[in-house]
Amino acid sequence: MKLGIIAGNRLLPIILAKAIKQKTPQIELVAFCFYHETSALIKKYADKTIWFSVGSLGSLRDAIKEEGLTECIMAGQITPLRIFNRKKWDNELVRLVEETKDMRPHTIFSGIISYLEQQGVKFIDSTTYLKENLALNGSMNKLNHGGEVTEDIEFGVKIISRFVDLDIGQTIVVKNKSVVSIEALEGTDNTIKRGARLAGGGCTVVKFSKTNQDLRFDVPVVGMHTLNLLKRIKASALVLEANKVLILEKVKFLELASKHQIPVVGVNRQAC
Repeated sequence: MKLGIIAGNRLLPIILAKAIKQKTPQIELVAFCFYHETSALIKKYADKTIWFSVGSLGSLRDAIKEEGLTECIMAGQITPLRIFNRKKWDNELVRLVEETKDMRPHTIFSGIISYLEQQGVKFIDSTTYLKENLALNGSMNKLNHGGEVTEDIEFGVKIISRFVDLDIGQTIVVKNKSVVSIEALEGTDNTIKRGARLAGGGCTVVKFSKTNQDLRFDVPVVGMHTLNLLKRIKASALVLEANKVLILEKVKFLELASKHQIPVVGVNRQAC
């Protein structure tokens, strides 16, 4: 059996590749990687790696076809700001983007998957091999939080339950029942930094998924880099949508969050 992984940046593609090989060692894993985005660590777990420049949609299509793949997983993002730098885009990608409704990353990547599926490959849910890493409902590291933090959590969940459906971003930072920053193209970590600059320590960070999140390519993720940032800004809590957000290196993440006295709480969205 053969499986392709289109590997973006950061740690998610590495953890996914490792999980695939551990759970189904008989799978031949082919990783499609991007210069200046994908970590070379992917080579440790993939049976084969093929490298491209970002924007080489036609070459990616041809490579998938040459490998005889019928299933692929897309994991890890490509830096969203690349949508404003098209110097290395091939004709296929330029044409596809020109036909899309807008320039939101979700719209573009949805179009890319549809384009590749028309070539005969099926994309599967990127959490298929990582279900144990999803956030769970309730306190995940058994830390109590005070009344003010509880109020901020309730306030933040109410706001983000509506915000994520605007398809602008997936993270908000709140303090004293006030939204101090919301995510756009700059990403989760920069949103957290901006919130801390504006409101100081003691912020609560809330990360959810969209109602119609397409888990074939767009799974919300937190990892060690975000946790270290939460420690630095003295965050009061991290709130994640239960069964929707992946926690990379989950056991280690929760242990360190406990050590740093940062409650990690899974909640379900509110009906709006």
